[in-house]
Amino acid sequence: MKSLFCFLALPILLSLSLHAQQLGGSVSRTNNTTAADLPDQPAVKWQFKTGGAVVGSPVVSGHILFIGSADSCLYAIDKSNGAPLWKYRTNGPLTATVACDSNAVFFMSGDGYFYALDKLKGRRLWTFKTNGEHATDPWDYYLSSAALHKGVIYVGSTDGHIYALDARNGKLRWKFRTGGAVHAAPTIAEDIILAGSFDGWFYALNSNGSLRWKFDTMGERYFPLGEVQFHAVVADSSVYFCSRDYNVYALHLRTGKGLWVFHEGGSWTSVPSLAGKRLLVSTSDTHRALAFNASSGRLQWNSPVGLNVFGSITTSAHYGYMGCLDGKVHKINLETGESVALFQTAASKAEAHRFYDPATKKLLPDLMERYKGDYIRMYHDFLDMGSILSTPWLEAGTLYFGSTDGNVYALQ
Repeated sequence: MKSLFCFLALPILLSLSLHAQQLGGSVSRTNNTTAADLPDQPAVKWQFKTGGAVVGSPVVSGHILFIGSADSCLYAIDKSNGAPLWKYRTNGPLTATVACDSNAVFFMSGDGYFYALDKLKGRRLWTFKTNGEHATDPWDYYLSSAALHKGVIYVGSTDGHIYALDARNGKLRWKFRTGGAVHAAPTIAEDIILAGSFDGWFYALNSNGSLRWKFDTMGERYFPLGEVQFHAVVADSSVYFCSRDYNVYALHLRTGKGLWVFHEGGSWTSVPSLAGKRLLVSTSDTHRALAFNASSGRLQWNSPVGLNVFGSITTSAHYGYMGCLDGKVHKINLETGESVALFQTAASKAEAHRFYDPATKKLLPDLMERYKGDYIRMYHDFLDMGSILSTPWLEAGTLYFGSTDGNVYALQ
C-alpha cells in the first residue's frame, strides 16, 4: 500500500513544483524571455474588457491568460483570441498578480483572503485569511503577488507578515513578522525568500521562516523609512531591489553585504529586471528607465518616458517593454536606450490634452497650479489616460498587458 500511495501521489507533487508561472516569469523575477520581439507598429490582436481598472499583470500558462481587475474578479482568458473562459468573483479589488502551476492559480484579494482556484474551471480549492489588505497611500497600487516554489506559496500582507502556505491545502507553514506592510512580491533564489517591507528593511529568510539576514535602507529626508514597495530580482549570487529613498541597492544574496548603490536624485526607483549582465530599473518622478552593468553598478544609459513607471521592464535578447502612467507602451533598445512608443490607449489619446502641451509633448508647465498643489488628485486623474501599471508579458511574439481603462490587450 505504501508503494501504491507513493505512485499515486507523485503526479500531484510534481504538479505543485513544475510548470509554475508567475510575475516576472520565475521566482527569481528576472522578467527575461527568449520570445520573438514585436514590430515597432504592432497590431491589436485582441482586447478584453473587464468591469474595473486593471492594475496587476497578466500571467500566461498554457493557453490561458490570468489577470485580475478592480471589479473584484479574476479572469481566465484564451490567449489566442481573448475569449473569456471563466471568471471568479471575490469581495475585494484584485491588484496582485497570480502564480499558477499545472492545476491551480493562486492570488491575493483586497478582501483579505488569499485564494487557490482550479486552473481550468475556476472552482475554489481553498482560502487563507490574513489580518486585512489595503493600500498604504495613493501610490501603493499593488498587493503582494505570490511566489510558488517547491509546493509552497510565499506571499506578503498588509498586516506586516510574510506567509508560507502549503500549496495543496492552504495550511500555514510559518509566518514572519516585519514592521510594515509587505506588498512586494517575494523573490526566491537558492531557497532564500527575499522581500522588502514598508518598514524600510529588506529581509532574507530561510525556507523554515527563520531570519537569515536583513538590510536597513538608507532613508531620505522626505522618505526617512526608505520603504521597499516592489519586488527584487536575483542573478549571479546578487540581489537587486529599489526603494522609496531614491536608491537602487545591490547586495550579496547569501550575506546581505552591500555590493553597490545608485542614487536617483528626486525620484523613487521602482522595479528591477535583468537582461543578461544588464540590470534595468524603472523610475517614478524622473520619468525614465535606467540600465546598469549589474556587476559594477555603472550606469549605461537612461531612456526618458512621458510619466511615472511603476511596473517592471519585460526583456528579450534585444529589447525591453514597459508601460507608463500616460497610457503608452514603450519598446527600448537594450544596447542604446533608444525607444519608440508601440501603443497608446484610446483613453490616453482622448485625455492627454488635460495634462500635456500638444506642441512640446511635455507636461503642462502650470499643471500643479491647476491642481492647486493637490498631488493626490492629480495622480488620481492621470489614471483617466488608461495608465499601464501592468507589467507586460511577452510570449511568442505577442505582448499582453492591462490598463486602468479596464481592458486587457494583446499586441503582435
